Amino acid sequence: MVRLISLLVGVAALALPMEAADFTVEPGELEAALSRAVDGDTLKLQPGIHPGPISVDQRVRLEGSPGAVLEGPGTGTTLTLAADGIVVSNLTVRGSGADLAQDEAVILLAEAHDVTVEGCRVEARAFGIYVQAGGGHHIRGNEVVGDRSLKVARRGNGIHLWKTEHNEVRDNRLVEVRDGVYLSFAHDNVIDGNRGTGLRYGIHYMYSERNVLTANRFAGCTGGIALMFSMRNRIENNETIDNRDFGILCQQIEHSSLEGNRVAGNGRGFYLENSAVNRFVGNRLAGNGVGVYTTAGSEQNVFTGNRFSGNLVQVFEDHAGDNVFFDRGRGNFWSDYAGFDWNGDGVGESAYRLNTAASALMARRPVARWFWMSPALALLDWWDARLATPGANSFDPFPLVDTAPPAAGEALQ
Repeated sequence: MVRLISLLVGVAALALPMEAADFTVEPGELEAALSRAVDGDTLKLQPGIHPGPISVDQRVRLEGSPGAVLEGPGTGTTLTLAADGIVVSNLTVRGSGADLAQDEAVILLAEAHDVTVEGCRVEARAFGIYVQAGGGHHIRGNEVVGDRSLKVARRGNGIHLWKTEHNEVRDNRLVEVRDGVYLSFAHDNVIDGNRGTGLRYGIHYMYSERNVLTANRFAGCTGGIALMFSMRNRIENNETIDNRDFGILCQQIEHSSLEGNRVAGNGRGFYLENSAVNRFVGNRLAGNGVGVYTTAGSEQNVFTGNRFSGNLVQVFEDHAGDNVFFDRGRGNFWSDYAGFDWNGDGVGESAYRLNTAASALMARRPVARWFWMSPALALLDWWDARLATPGANSFDPFPLVDTAPPAAGEALQ
């Protein structure tokens, strides 16, 4: 009987989960340490080069000490995370392949959930951090740096989300990759506080819905934020500064709100193409070539409470539908508005005309901008104001009057 009881106690002990532990991992020992690890273990990688590729399929923590580097052989994916609840932090990861067709990445989150990647430096030749299906991840405070020896089209995206939902992408720094954050069929994500420069597009997404983009800043890129074939998104309090082509592109975007964004010094501020039923509220557009450019049947968009300051062309509509620049008696502020607010209610007494012959010429033929403020363009506008009969949607009937003029250099701050 005593022997039977001892045997049962031993079997019960084996059935109990092993207690999680912390382990120190020297360079060259990571693969062996993972083979012994159980869920909940913490592996503390010591300074030096830890050879990859590495695949993690248990819920563990990989913590990098200062100087710890996980380095792949230059082909394939360096670090694959294939279990729920993995945490990777404070680690430099590099040495992936550069084959975009094979989705080679530095860090791949493969059909997992609730994975955290934070405080890492990712040196990317192809994709930086690639999220493949799954979701609920936390990608925070990382620096993703691309390979400047490759042409932009040959680089991968910094953070790439594909067929995934409910992720948090926050406070990452993205430099010299193709697109900073790319989403495809990725819904209900929060993209917040990210910074990027030297990119094609800061944020680029397609076929993605109900995402929230807040407090991101992209400067010195080809384009700031490119939104395509999506709906029901919130784009709030972002900054797109000094980007060559556009600040925020809306291509077939519907039922979305763009509020409180600062769009300055871009070729075009907001560029709407075949986009409808969106609201633009309280944005600041300053020093762009064209403040708002609408084309390809964009219609039923509402602009109200926005500040248009010193854009070479404030608004240009090219084969667009009916869009309105007011809502419930509130229009927008225009730095070149020449009217008056006689009753002091903050709204000008005369309407602001959006499209003029001179602005149309400068929007369609950028070379004409050399003649801005010239007598020739002034004469063109003078004749246009007397001979043309613009449509009802070519006016802001309730222009806002601001008693405090914009600060000098607002477009460059």
